[in-house]
Formats: sequence, structure tokens, C-alpha cells
Amino acid sequence: MTICLVFDIDDTIYVHTSNEVNYDLIRPDYQLKSQLQRIQYPKFVLTNALYKHANAIVNKLGIEDEFIKIYSRDNIYQMKPSPYCYDSVENDISHTLQSDLNKYIFFDDLLVNLEFAKNNGWATIWISPDYLDSYKYKYVDKAFPTLKDALDKLNI
Repeated sequence: MTICLVFDIDDTIYVHTSNEVNYDLIRPDYQLKSQLQRIQYPKFVLTNALYKHANAIVNKLGIEDEFIKIYSRDNIYQMKPSPYCYDSVENDISHTLQSDLNKYIFFDDLLVNLEFAKNNGWATIWISPDYLDSYKYKYVDKAFPTLKDALDKLNI
């Protein structure tokens, strides 16, 4: 069985405080890159944003080489939280890795996305400043205030 890590981009990989992202202010994140490099499992991005946005962020952060593929609103038929979105990503990952025996670990900041991913059998990691409230949601497997905290504490 192959473990696959799937990450949301906005407010999970990259936290921003306004609706408009100033790409010129994004700098390489060497700590995040090091954390991702230590994980030997395939890693993917799944976002409702446009591919151009997600690609710009991973490139500006210097972590583009850590991901096999970016799934975005312009290259998958349905977006999160549609069950079809998760099915589509699973099918494509299975084709990409040439393996149908995959376990998915999904990192996202939005509870509704985690709920539908959990319904699809994915393990769920909530990234939120409100992570201490995770006990209220049966579809959240683990929760952390930041992705860096999650990657430090999870044994993956």
C-alpha cells in the first residue's frame, strides 16, 4: 500500500491574511522544504484555486519539486467538497503511481472539505488556529495550528 499525502494550498501550505495574494512578498520556506523532503511518500496538491495560483505559490516557496502534481479548478471536473473531486484525484493518482492500493492523508483548513474526504475513506488532518476544537468533528483524524506543526509531529 502506498501512502499519498494530499495538501490544500491556501491557508494550509501558505497562509495569507487577505483575499489577494502579493506573490512578490512570498519567499522560499526552507523549513517547510526540509520537512517535505523528509517524507518519502508521494505528495500532491489539491486546491479549488486556479493552477496558476497554486503553481506560483509552490514555486515562490521553493517547494515545487516536492509535489508530483497539482489538482486545481482548471484541471479537474469538480472541486472540493464534491465527492467526485476526491474520486477523480484518486483515479488519477492510481494511474500516475500505477497502484490501486493507496491510502490518502489529506491536509486542509476547511472542515467541509475534510468531511467529504473522510467520507471517501481518506485520513484527515485539519490545519487551523482552532485546532483544539477538533474533538467536535468526527471526520477530523488529527488537527494542528500549522502545517509545519503537523509535519513535525506526525510520524509519516
